[in-house]
Amino acid sequence: MRRLVGRLSPATVLAGFALLIALSGTSFAGVSIVLPRNSVGTPQLRNNAVVSAKVRNYSLRRVDFARNQIPRGPAGPAGPAGPTGPAGAVGATGPAGPQGAPGPGARWALVGPDGSIVAQSGGVSVAHPTGGQYVIDFGASVAGKLIMATSARASDPEFRGMVSAGPCGGTAEGSACPIGNDINHVLVITNNAGETAREDHSFYVAVIG
Repeated sequence: MRRLVGRLSPATVLAGFALLIALSGTSFAGVSIVLPRNSVGTPQLRNNAVVSAKVRNYSLRRVDFARNQIPRGPAGPAGPAGPTGPAGAVGATGPAGPQGAPGPGARWALVGPDGSIVAQSGGVSVAHPTGGQYVIDFGASVAGKLIMATSARASDPEFRGMVSAGPCGGTAEGSACPIGNDINHVLVITNNAGETAREDHSFYVAVIG
């Protein structure tokens, strides 16, 4: 038998196979293969088997691609501002700040009806040249500063009229004084209850600034 096979030519072998197929009655062209639904998956697909022509347009999504494979599009316009949120809780009190500079000082005196000083801030003296007139020396210029005078009750409970005050020196702010006529002095005038004459009464006087 080995001698017989060895003497057969390739053409003879192929003719023999064709004869066997014809005698068996099988036709390869007539074979139809039907695959069950959902039977083809990733293992059944060859690499690079799916090409662009086999993919329906606009059917893929970003999640179907690897990360950073699709470039990011331009940023969209800013949306409208949202509603204001509720107020937050009150924070803790902060530390105290440094002490500020001292304000303008005041020089003052409480003067009795006889011209004596009952109390004062310091450095103030009083002259009493005539009834109802008092010249107070503050020891420094009072020009351009606030001058205040008001009635007092120091050994003087009686009714009295208006109390007025102004700087000496004959300036537009005050008047000429009978003594101490300069801008270091203040003239204070006290009146009787009927405002008809000068009359001795106690008073407060102060220069601020």
